Amino acid sequence: MAKKKILVAIDWYLPGYKAGGPIRSCANIISNLKDDFDFSVVTSDTDFSDNTPYSSVKSDRWNTLNDGTRVYYFSSAGFSYKAMEELILQEKPDIIYMNSFFSRQFTLTPLRVIRKKKLKCKAIIAPRGMLGAGALAIKPLKKLAFISFSKMMGTYDKVRWHASTTQEADEIKAIFGKRAEVVVALNLSSAQTNTVADKQKKSGELNLLFFSRISRKKNLHLVLQWLQQIPADNKINFSIYGTLEDDAYWKECEALISKLPDHIRANYLGVVSSDETPKVFARNHFSILPTMHENYGHAIIESLAAGVPVIISKNTPWHQLEQVLAGFDIDLADEAGFKEAIQKAAAMDNVTYSQWQTASVQYAASVLNNSNTITQNKKLFAG
Repeated sequence: MAKKKILVAIDWYLPGYKAGGPIRSCANIISNLKDDFDFSVVTSDTDFSDNTPYSSVKSDRWNTLNDGTRVYYFSSAGFSYKAMEELILQEKPDIIYMNSFFSRQFTLTPLRVIRKKKLKCKAIIAPRGMLGAGALAIKPLKKLAFISFSKMMGTYDKVRWHASTTQEADEIKAIFGKRAEVVVALNLSSAQTNTVADKQKKSGELNLLFFSRISRKKNLHLVLQWLQQIPADNKINFSIYGTLEDDAYWKECEALISKLPDHIRANYLGVVSSDETPKVFARNHFSILPTMHENYGHAIIESLAAGVPVIISKNTPWHQLEQVLAGFDIDLADEAGFKEAIQKAAAMDNVTYSQWQTASVQYAASVLNNSNTITQNKKLFAG
């Protein structure tokens, strides 16, 4: 029996990495399910926020990656509705799996092709957290106007929605109604749990890590504001990694960095590839991400898998962390709670911190080794 053909449509894909979670989510689905389904990918020939095409791929044609996946990389000049239509008609996919709610090129255009050509292929959309309250709070008027117009036009009628959690499923149904077809399948991660690194931790000292795209949604500015108020008996080295999405927002963060007291040091250290990620985690004691919304949070699971406990908002799937010594999940409005968590992390001595390291790896293992996650993702593409 022939495998179902699945065309994955996504704005950025491997070898890119700057767009973060969506790239990893799609790559992990393909890696884990390629024996069950025939995947191909259509994407752009640049990484997120870059204008220069990848040097390792050929644009406007099919490429075969090292894992055997066929990927078509559109150049900005080569993309058009007609080009996408021709690609889809030639590929004849059983499913088109789209990885954005708002993407004009890689969601709205494929949907238009399906409808205009009356194709029988199934449309599946993973909104990747874009319909969460936190995400919609950024530029809300523009987004809500688009949603209203799309509902009126029936843009997303008859699609199957991929929700990473039951919370995201509720968010989708709150917008598109209880009759919307939603399949819940937790994202797959490539993170590997390792033996806990022999990392020294002195009470009163903390290497704190921010490892995410730098945008208002991720709330780096809040971390910098909290750090200004941490008492002087805490020596904190704060390392910031991530793609700069908004120059104006980064200038706001730089202004906050300049106001940090002498016992708090903050440095922006750029963007790192997946090969360099383990070294980053190895140098830090805790990571922090007071995000407005994450439908999964690959950086969170990667941190825990590396034995680095987390300080995060409750706007993720990962809750009750303090009870299992894996970190702190705090209501975003609880400023005092975040400052207290930072101080608790700084106060830990080596013995206490080692316990939290081990517990973090155990928590990550319980997520990563859950065989039900594979089953959920297979069901997403079934039927």
